[in-house]
Amino acid sequence: MVKRKLLTALITLIVSVPLYSFISKGPVSDYVGFFLFILTIAVLCGTLLSIFIGYLENKINFHSFSLRFILHIIIALLLTAIFVENSYFQITFYLALPVAVGYFVIDEVLRTKLNSTI
Repeated sequence: MVKRKLLTALITLIVSVPLYSFISKGPVSDYVGFFLFILTIAVLCGTLLSIFIGYLENKINFHSFSLRFILHIIIALLLTAIFVENSYFQITFYLALPVAVGYFVIDEVLRTKLNSTI
């Protein structure tokens, strides 16, 4: 599970950084470092909490797609609330929630692919 979560984090970063750098105003090179730094911290914190969700899910033996999705969204909201002082709603809806949903979708795709090969 930990390897899958780390692979999910890597794929999320590889997809998110160029995407956010491209859609930002100004030269792409100005934003790559900024988004790489911000998204790396966010994805790593989210990955640690996602590993905890997986552990908790296995411990109580309750596997639910909707529960995982809701918990990932809550994590995105909480991490944004902890680290962001200004422009909370803009950062949450522009950056945190799309990245959390992307992370969740990538993780679910990897989960089904890896479970089908076993």
